Amino acid sequence: MSSKARYGLYVAVELAKNYNKGEYLNVTTLSQATGVSEKYLEQIIALMKKAEIVSATRGATGGYKLTATPEEITVGQVLRAVEDNLQIVDCLHSECSQRGKCVAHNLWGKLYDNINSYLDTISLTQLAEDKL
Repeated sequence: MSSKARYGLYVAVELAKNYNKGEYLNVTTLSQATGVSEKYLEQIIALMKKAEIVSATRGATGGYKLTATPEEITVGQVLRAVEDNLQIVDCLHSECSQRGKCVAHNLWGKLYDNINSYLDTISLTQLAEDKL
């Protein structure tokens, strides 16, 4: 996993912790809470916004919040939004010159499926409350 994945989860968990307050959190607040630069967070949040995990509003009380409850959003959704679909090897979702003769293709495919299945069982609430 890249730093984008880790930081995306940090942001999502911070938004989950504040979800019931109904407030939007601005980038400065998220940066202070996560220890990640504002500039890098903006890039990560843009990916999360594109995937409709977060919504944004402008103005003095503007910022970001989750588009659904933390119980409804999974770790898998967040990671796939910021990590280019969690591809563990390039050849799973693109043309592979070894397709059909690669001894590990099925292994990578099953590993990819298992990783995604597991991550989709963990909600942001579970992660935020450390109840794994």
